[in-house]
Amino acid sequence: MLLLCLAVSTTVYAASSTYHAVQHLQQQSALVKAGDVRSIRPWMTIPYVAHLCHVPTAYLYQALHIPETPSVQHLTLHALALRTKRPVDSLIRTLQQAIETYRQQHRTSSSTSMAEQAAPSVMAEGERL
Repeated sequence: MLLLCLAVSTTVYAASSTYHAVQHLQQQSALVKAGDVRSIRPWMTIPYVAHLCHVPTAYLYQALHIPETPSVQHLTLHALALRTKRPVDSLIRTLQQAIETYRQQHRTSSSTSMAEQAAPSVMAEGERL
Protein backbone atom coordinates (compact mmCIF):
# COMPACT_ATOMS: atom_id res chain seq x y z
CA MET A 1 0.00 0.00 0.00
CA LEU A 2 2.82 2.36 0.88
CA LEU A 3 4.54 1.66 -2.44
CA LEU A 4 1.30 2.36 -4.32
CA CYS A 5 0.91 5.75 -2.60
CA LEU A 6 4.52 6.55 -3.32
CA ALA A 7 4.12 5.58 -6.99
CA VAL A 8 0.93 7.64 -7.37
CA SER A 9 2.41 10.72 -5.69
CA THR A 10 5.57 10.46 -7.81
CA THR A 11 3.46 10.18 -10.97
CA VAL A 12 1.37 13.22 -9.98
CA TYR A 13 4.51 15.22 -9.23
CA ALA A 14 6.11 14.25 -12.55
CA ALA A 15 2.94 15.10 -14.48
CA SER A 16 2.68 18.48 -12.76
CA SER A 17 6.33 19.27 -13.47
CA THR A 18 5.91 18.27 -17.11
CA TYR A 19 2.79 20.42 -17.47
CA HIS A 20 4.57 23.49 -16.06
CA ALA A 21 7.64 22.87 -18.24
CA VAL A 22 5.45 22.70 -21.36
CA GLN A 23 3.70 25.93 -20.38
CA HIS A 24 7.05 27.67 -19.86
CA LEU A 25 8.30 26.39 -23.23
CA GLN A 26 5.17 27.68 -24.97
CA GLN A 27 5.58 31.10 -23.34
CA GLN A 28 9.23 31.28 -24.38
CA SER A 29 8.32 30.20 -27.90
CA ALA A 30 5.70 32.95 -28.13
CA LEU A 31 8.22 35.56 -26.94
CA VAL A 32 10.79 34.39 -29.50
CA LYS A 33 8.27 34.43 -32.35
CA ALA A 34 7.24 37.96 -31.39
CA GLY A 35 10.86 39.13 -31.27
CA ASP A 36 10.41 40.14 -27.62
CA VAL A 37 13.63 41.42 -26.07
CA ARG A 38 12.94 39.35 -22.94
CA SER A 39 13.73 36.24 -24.98
CA ILE A 40 17.45 37.12 -25.25
CA ARG A 41 19.57 34.46 -23.53
CA PRO A 42 23.31 34.13 -22.76
CA TRP A 43 23.76 31.28 -25.27
CA MET A 44 22.75 33.50 -28.21
CA THR A 45 25.18 35.29 -30.52
CA ILE A 46 24.88 38.91 -31.67
CA PRO A 47 23.91 37.90 -35.25
CA TYR A 48 21.26 35.55 -33.84
CA VAL A 49 19.81 38.32 -31.63
CA ALA A 50 19.84 40.71 -34.59
CA HIS A 51 17.94 38.20 -36.72
CA LEU A 52 15.53 37.34 -33.91
CA CYS A 53 14.69 40.98 -33.15
CA HIS A 54 14.95 42.35 -36.72
CA VAL A 55 17.71 44.83 -35.87
CA PRO A 56 20.92 45.41 -37.86
CA THR A 57 23.88 43.49 -36.48
CA ALA A 58 26.18 46.50 -36.77
CA TYR A 59 23.78 48.53 -34.61
CA LEU A 60 24.00 45.96 -31.79
CA TYR A 61 27.81 45.81 -31.92
CA GLN A 62 27.89 49.61 -31.82
CA ALA A 63 25.56 49.66 -28.80
CA LEU A 64 27.88 47.27 -26.97
CA HIS A 65 31.02 49.19 -28.06
CA ILE A 66 32.44 45.98 -29.54
CA PRO A 67 34.10 45.93 -32.98
CA GLU A 68 32.33 43.66 -35.46
CA THR A 69 35.05 41.16 -36.34
CA PRO A 70 34.75 37.58 -37.61
CA SER A 71 36.17 36.20 -34.36
CA VAL A 72 33.46 37.97 -32.32
CA GLN A 73 30.54 36.97 -34.56
CA HIS A 74 30.53 33.38 -33.31
CA LEU A 75 30.86 34.18 -29.62
CA THR A 76 27.85 33.76 -27.37
CA LEU A 77 26.74 36.65 -25.20
CA HIS A 78 28.17 34.77 -22.23
CA ALA A 79 31.57 34.50 -23.93
CA LEU A 80 31.41 38.18 -24.95
CA ALA A 81 30.66 39.13 -21.35
CA LEU A 82 33.71 37.17 -20.18
CA ARG A 83 35.89 38.73 -22.88
CA THR A 84 34.77 42.27 -22.09
CA LYS A 85 34.76 41.65 -18.31
CA ARG A 86 31.11 42.64 -17.93
CA PRO A 87 28.27 40.75 -16.25
CA VAL A 88 26.23 38.88 -18.86
CA ASP A 89 23.00 40.34 -17.42
CA SER A 90 24.35 43.84 -18.00
CA LEU A 91 25.27 42.95 -21.57
CA ILE A 92 21.77 41.58 -22.20
CA ARG A 93 20.13 44.67 -20.66
CA THR A 94 22.24 46.90 -22.92
CA LEU A 95 21.10 44.89 -25.94
CA GLN A 96 17.46 45.06 -24.85
CA GLN A 97 17.62 48.83 -24.43
CA ALA A 98 19.37 49.24 -27.78
CA ILE A 99 16.73 47.14 -29.54
CA GLU A 100 13.88 49.10 -27.93
CA THR A 101 15.56 52.39 -28.92
CA TYR A 102 16.06 51.16 -32.49
CA ARG A 103 12.41 50.11 -32.72
CA GLN A 104 11.19 53.47 -31.40
CA GLN A 105 13.36 55.37 -33.87
CA HIS A 106 12.37 53.09 -36.72
CA ARG A 107 8.69 53.36 -35.85
CA THR A 108 8.94 57.15 -35.58
CA SER A 109 10.65 57.52 -38.95
CA SER A 110 8.16 55.15 -40.62
CA SER A 111 5.13 56.94 -39.22
CA THR A 112 6.62 60.35 -40.11
CA SER A 113 7.14 59.37 -43.73
CA MET A 114 3.65 57.86 -43.90
CA ALA A 115 2.16 61.05 -42.46
CA GLU A 116 4.05 63.16 -44.99
CA GLN A 117 2.74 61.00 -47.82
CA ALA A 118 -0.83 61.15 -46.51
CA ALA A 119 -0.85 64.92 -45.85
CA PRO A 120 -0.97 66.07 -49.52
CA SER A 121 -3.88 63.73 -50.29
CA VAL A 122 -5.84 65.06 -47.30
CA MET A 123 -5.21 68.62 -48.40
CA ALA A 124 -6.21 67.77 -51.96
CA GLU A 125 -9.48 66.29 -50.74
CA GLY A 126 -10.07 69.40 -48.62
CA GLU A 127 -9.50 71.64 -51.63
CA ARG A 128 -12.17 69.79 -53.59
CA LEU A 129 -14.80 70.63 -51.01
